Amino acid sequence: MTTRTVRTIGLSIALLAVAGTTPAIANEVSKDACIESHSRGQDAKDQGKISLARKLFLSCAQSGCPALVQGDCARFADELTRTQPTLNFTARDASGSDLPDTSVYVDGVLTVTRLDGNPHDVDPGAHTIKFIHGSKDQTVTVVVGSGEKGRTVSATFGDPVAAGAGGTAAVGTAPAKKKSPSAKRPLGAKMMIGAGTLLVLGGGTMGVLGMMRVPDNCSLSTHECAAPPGDPSFDTASSAVQLSNIGWITAGVGVVAVATGFAWYIGGKKTAKEDNVVAAPWVTSDSAGFAVMGRL
Repeated sequence: MTTRTVRTIGLSIALLAVAGTTPAIANEVSKDACIESHSRGQDAKDQGKISLARKLFLSCAQSGCPALVQGDCARFADELTRTQPTLNFTARDASGSDLPDTSVYVDGVLTVTRLDGNPHDVDPGAHTIKFIHGSKDQTVTVVVGSGEKGRTVSATFGDPVAAGAGGTAAVGTAPAKKKSPSAKRPLGAKMMIGAGTLLVLGGGTMGVLGMMRVPDNCSLSTHECAAPPGDPSFDTASSAVQLSNIGWITAGVGVVAVATGFAWYIGGKKTAKEDNVVAAPWVTSDSAGFAVMGRL
């Protein structure tokens, strides 16, 4: 015994029980038709045929059906109305003008004879949509989800010369917008921060080493050495002070480079297409600096 048969028998028994206590004013054939629509609607609903199930439930939700069946069918019809997917069909020419004199077939069934902008009910799942305008036709396959409302399926019938010898037309949904290049932080700023950090570390190391090489009998604050003229400690102290000065200058340049790099990194953005940038520190016996070459 099938599920449909069980439902039909159960509903019939319930109706007989109600009929035993009320006057028999409803036509027996009408009762049978209501019960049949209720049962077939349940089967169609279980099979995913929402359009058919909704029509069947609407037919048994009429006032001529027994109250028990009518209430059940009305509730099911309302539920299916919310989950019933709908499609909107549009057709345009190559210039973008609407072509209302276009017919549409859904799965081989004529659904629209003239485009009017109204939504049309379909079942969830895959559907073959065929547009016909004049002597041209185009077909597209779409997959519709349950509850998807107002999805637009369009066809563009181009000029035969522009479309090619076959006079083909483009069919489908609107083309995706070209994604603009994502913004990136400037490469030069990153290189400046990195090189500046190296200058700070290297210059600081040179400054400390220079100070450590100053002889004990020499004072950095007075710039004097407690030694007789011509003593090697004078040359050693001079060399150490020069090394220390170059180190601190280099570290200072590094601090400026790091600060500038961070400001540039935060305030400046470039697209994904970067220009080539080369950054490099430089140090001589008398000075130090930071060079950036290329378009920033």
